[in-house]
Amino acid sequence: MSQRRALVLVRARPLAAFGLLAGLLVFALYLGALSHPFQYDDRHSIQYNPHLRSLDKIPAYFTDLHTFSSDSRGTMFRPLVLLSYALNYAAGGQGVVGYRLVNLGLHLVCAVLLFAWLYRRGPPAGAWAAGLIFAAHPTHAEPVIYLSSRSDLMVSCWYLGGLLWAARSRWAAAAGAYAGGLLSKEVAITLPLLVGLQQGWVRTRAAWRPLLLMGLVGLGYLALISLNTFLPGSLAKAPRGWGVQALTQVKAYVYYLWLFIMPAHLSVEHQFFVSSGLDAAVAAAALLLGSVCWLAWRSRGQLPALGWAWFALALAPASMVPLNILVSERRMYLASAGLCLILAWCWPRLGRARWAGPALLALLAALSLGRNPVWASEVGLWEDAVANGPGMFRARANLGLAYKHAGRDEEALRQMRLALEINPDYADAWVELGNLLNDQGEVRDAAEAYHRALRLNPSQEGAHYNLGNLAQAGGQWQAAADYYLAALRLHPGFAEARNNLGQVYEALGRPELGLEQYRWSLSLNPELAPAWYNLAAYLERQGQGAEAAAAYRRCRQLLLADPEYQTNPQYQNFARRSLEAAARLEGN
Repeated sequence: MSQRRALVLVRARPLAAFGLLAGLLVFALYLGALSHPFQYDDRHSIQYNPHLRSLDKIPAYFTDLHTFSSDSRGTMFRPLVLLSYALNYAAGGQGVVGYRLVNLGLHLVCAVLLFAWLYRRGPPAGAWAAGLIFAAHPTHAEPVIYLSSRSDLMVSCWYLGGLLWAARSRWAAAAGAYAGGLLSKEVAITLPLLVGLQQGWVRTRAAWRPLLLMGLVGLGYLALISLNTFLPGSLAKAPRGWGVQALTQVKAYVYYLWLFIMPAHLSVEHQFFVSSGLDAAVAAAALLLGSVCWLAWRSRGQLPALGWAWFALALAPASMVPLNILVSERRMYLASAGLCLILAWCWPRLGRARWAGPALLALLAALSLGRNPVWASEVGLWEDAVANGPGMFRARANLGLAYKHAGRDEEALRQMRLALEINPDYADAWVELGNLLNDQGEVRDAAEAYHRALRLNPSQEGAHYNLGNLAQAGGQWQAAADYYLAALRLHPGFAEARNNLGQVYEALGRPELGLEQYRWSLSLNPELAPAWYNLAAYLERQGQGAEAAAAYRRCRQLLLADPEYQTNPQYQNFARRSLEAAARLEGN
């Protein structure tokens, strides 16, 4: 055996051993979560997203922001994440286990890449400790279990791979990893800065060329998301001013540090509030961060300084751009890898105290295991969030929705009203309150809630749609048409609104326009069962029995496959009627 091959094997064995140990740890921690249902944003981004149902849609992921979600407002540019969801669907349909296995695999890859990078640069014992703590840390339970956090896992894989390849001077691979990260989540934009710090900002022209290559990739990405409107659209939707954002995120950096050190009271939505002025909390946080930055500068060129820079840069994009959610555990996933660098540097210097490592790992693992039951149900997830953050209006509104889905309507109404007491300007909650009131037959109050939502946010196509439904139910056909058309002006791809508009056109004596809307609706969402039913009924009235029977059967097939079929009597009724109609037509 050649000396070079022997060296490769010697280096590979620790990596293989770590991969095996970390793999056993990760799967032991999250095996119990494999069958947990889709949660929160998983519903609109995965479960009900029609754009994932065919691999033919893949090119659109790179051009159309609306393919990210079934909700017209859920526009994102993360084409590689969508590609991974589509491949999951192609392999196993709506089976949630396949999606979760991919997330577990991505988390394991991140832990292995972090270990490989640390083992190359730092003390081996520190690499083992940091890699296993990264694998077991309870703040990582959210990005692993929450499927919509796959973007955080994917961008971290690319980011870590890019750093590792850059450390080995494999610059083409590093640039490719950078592009992959950018197409997974925008936080990857900071990678060239960290690569530069990793390389020590070498001064020769030849050494700068690879960094310039990565810089050009980043500039190309910024140009792309500007042209496809993702960047300007995101900035236009900023929920707060830049000054308030800066003051708030000064506190957030310290909060993330505390969460990493003391990962207790974890939540899908932490109780954390904006700071509009230089209060005591902001001042204290700024002093602490300034002290840490000074220490990092004093130790520049060493692992702790690079770890702190990693932490700060990974959080910088979400900290600079105002977002609805102020802090989140999934946002610190990549940033926590930087803190693991500091841990790796400290580990050999702890002396006898490092023998407490197994106890620390066991404690972190126990806390991670404790997060699994929280994510087991929608109600449990949001009850936990409200228990840890009773003052968060969004958590209460989501708990209200969870209660609604569980058939606990009175509790749902109470939570929605509490959310609106905390924030009366939350337009989405007014829409959901209207839906709850409508379900209870309080049509007038429901209509007022929808109008209140529109006064707060005129671009709420859902409020227009629901008002159209109320008008349609009351036989006010022209008013219903006007509301549906208003919704469609805001969101031309609103398949449900087109389907209902088709019914209204038929009621107004314009069946040809109704047929046009049904077909248009199905072109937007081929899995919209009500549109198949309405199309079938239209074809039956036109004497096209064979085509009508096929459409009825397609409607029933989709209803049976719907996750809500077993608990939705309306779906069951439509499935029965579709089967009876198809059998009648085929019998003729």
